[in-house]
Amino acid sequence: MLKVQRFMTYILGLLILSFGIALSIRTGLGVAPVSSIPYTLSKIFGVSVGLTTTAFYWFCVLLQLFILQKDFKVRHLLQLIFAYAFGLFTDMSLFFTRNLVIDLYPVRLLFLALSLILIAFGVFTVVLTDVVLNAPDGLVKTISERWNIKFSRVKSTFDILCVVTSIILSLSFTGGISGLREGTIISALAIGVLIGFFSKRYRENVIALFT
Repeated sequence: MLKVQRFMTYILGLLILSFGIALSIRTGLGVAPVSSIPYTLSKIFGVSVGLTTTAFYWFCVLLQLFILQKDFKVRHLLQLIFAYAFGLFTDMSLFFTRNLVIDLYPVRLLFLALSLILIAFGVFTVVLTDVVLNAPDGLVKTISERWNIKFSRVKSTFDILCVVTSIILSLSFTGGISGLREGTIISALAIGVLIGFFSKRYRENVIALFT
């Protein structure tokens, strides 16, 4: 029963995260950093964000293999399967929010703030359940544990690197910058901080859901 509760909490975290990502795209203020590379790749190749999310997550698993080498376990490999599932969740969330049109800038900012909270809480929940991490979070956790750096600090740095990479790809292949605006910068600076906040304030509450 405890394993079922843990798994269901994990799935809930994935759904919250995917909905937060979809919401950040719908604001039109720039996608969240974790989605910046998949979003840019979707524009370059003309495929769904869910498909490019899966591809990007698989790349993150390969980076974990490079870092961990002999310490790379089967549970790390399982991230490939859940990367595919999360890609489907992302496309599903985008489908359900397809009619969401926000014109007023202050309202866009409110929805952006909501998306950041959902993304941060989703990441926090998935990491805490320790079932199978999303590949980017798995990569962040691998770096955090290998070099003994706070997860939230590595997460913030990772987000910034994603944004920089997206800008380079977008300029190189589309001649402009797609999906990257002020909201992306705000996200890169805020999500790691929000994860740290949730970890301090709600860690025990979430653990109580599956113990």
